[in-house]
Amino acid sequence: MIEKAVEDVRNQADPNADHEELLQRYPKAWVGDFDGQPDRLTEMDALVAYLQILGRMVDFTDVRPEDLKQ
Repeated sequence: MIEKAVEDVRNQADPNADHEELLQRYPKAWVGDFDGQPDRLTEMDALVAYLQILGRMVDFTDVRPEDLKQ
C-alpha cells in the first residue's frame, strides 16, 4: 500500500481518475474533488478525506443516543 500512497492520494482527489485499484485497497474510500479546485490537490482535499475516514470508523450501533446526553 505504501508504494502507491502518492498515486492513491492523487487518484482519490481526481474525479476523472481510474479508481479501480484505489477502491480495491480502500473499499470505503470516497473519491472526487472535495474542495472545488480540480486542477490542484490542496490541504482542504486532505482534510475532507481525513474527516470522512474518521466518520466511517464510527460504529453507531455501539452508542445509544441516551449515552451522549450531558
